Amino acid sequence: MKRVHCIVEGQTEVKVFYSILAPYILAKTGAYIEITPIKHSGGGIVKYSKLLPELRNHLADKDKILTTFFDYYGILEKHNYPKYKEAKLDQTNAKIGVGIMEQGLKEDLDSKGINTKNFIPYIQLHEFEALLFSSDEGFEFQYDDERVIRELKAIAPRYETPEDINDSPVTAPSKRIISILEKYGEKYEKVIDGDAISTIVGIEVMIEKCPRFKAWVEKLIEKIQE
Repeated sequence: MKRVHCIVEGQTEVKVFYSILAPYILAKTGAYIEITPIKHSGGGIVKYSKLLPELRNHLADKDKILTTFFDYYGILEKHNYPKYKEAKLDQTNAKIGVGIMEQGLKEDLDSKGINTKNFIPYIQLHEFEALLFSSDEGFEFQYDDERVIRELKAIAPRYETPEDINDSPVTAPSKRIISILEKYGEKYEKVIDGDAISTIVGIEVMIEKCPRFKAWVEKLIEKIQE
């Protein structure tokens, strides 16, 4: 059986993906996926120089499939990721930029002689919380204040897909949730709320509503089934 490893940003993604992604992959392929946060991180992106050894070590195992799940929104110039300038400074379209940065990861590893045959780089547009807007059911389940639910439900219809939700650093999906909850005296508990909402929404709905996320999951399944 093929071994599959996914490196994610933090404990929220670890918990959520063990709840929704791992069972889905197992049902589709019979393979178990191991999900771990980035090493040397307190939750969030680290400098590429710190991530590189981790990628190299995993890919040294030629029988292991390796993938990533990082937030595009959280990758900054100071992190020194390959093709950052082309993706985020020279490119105004984030949908194109995120693809450039994914390709940059692969090309940089290739240039260093690291075998990327089983590497599927994935960066979420714009961040994990976008997936939570795939359905209103998660918000309705997790929150009791009708004002909170009403404001959260009003966001997604303004965008082509939940993945498009982001106008600026203060209106990224997580920032919107935090802002709305704080307005009414509540707090967004990232791990607890993220897991609960994701479980109610379900990965099938996320795949249906979020095309980049869908493409990643399908590519991962295809690679496992090769």
